[in-house]
Amino acid sequence: MNSKLNITPVTGSLGAIVEGLDLKKLDGETVTTIQQCLDRFLVIKIPDQQLDRFQLSALGRKFGKHFHHPLVHNGCDDCPEVLELLKKPQDTKVFGGESWHADITWLKPAGYLSFLHGIDIPEVGGDTSFSSTISAFEKLSSNLQNLLSKLNAIHAYHWSEGKQIEPWVVEHPVVRAHPTTGKKGLYINRMFTTRFSDMTIAESNPLLEYLFNQMEKHDVTCRFKWNKGDLLIWDNRFTLHYPINDTPGITRKMIRTSIMETT
Repeated sequence: MNSKLNITPVTGSLGAIVEGLDLKKLDGETVTTIQQCLDRFLVIKIPDQQLDRFQLSALGRKFGKHFHHPLVHNGCDDCPEVLELLKKPQDTKVFGGESWHADITWLKPAGYLSFLHGIDIPEVGGDTSFSSTISAFEKLSSNLQNLLSKLNAIHAYHWSEGKQIEPWVVEHPVVRAHPTTGKKGLYINRMFTTRFSDMTIAESNPLLEYLFNQMEKHDVTCRFKWNKGDLLIWDNRFTLHYPINDTPGITRKMIRTSIMETT
């Protein structure tokens, strides 16, 4: 890893601040460094970047194929893979909803990395919290780990299975192994996971609710404060995130792109 970097872990479970990168220079060493940091910390913040939509798109492209949202169209015609997330002073909600989730689990292949860049940031508030689904899984009993490793779950867009057409209802394993580290993590989330496969919603809810609560405990989470120019990158396969909506009456502007898994 680049010896000129200053890498500061945020918590013992996940997250790091990576200083010393210039993301306008997308050489092989920079891409490798980002990948190594993500494999280790799952979510990283890279401060002091000034990227436009084309530069953010180019960065994402180094890691895979861009996601184009089938329903959300607040991107630019000349760069539709980059969405503008603008919260105006009169807006009461934030993009992404106020719930723990991973991006694009309702497709197969599913979401891999998300890149979120702060353009116009409030002085206070608007933080984003993250959870390590690996740490949450490791804290479960071995018997429960073994049970969950045999299960699949249904993921559906948007919030309730049956509300959307077939391409947006998919089945995924409940437990996934990180392809680099081999560590196992839960692959479910409140926003898009509706039930276990071959079970009803009523039968699934008690265990799902227990697991969701485990993934939201303080000892498996971290929280990032935003500053203008920050770039957050996270691995949707092994993290959840929660956008905190505590900036009423204040403008907040960000741009985001997401990359899909290859298989």
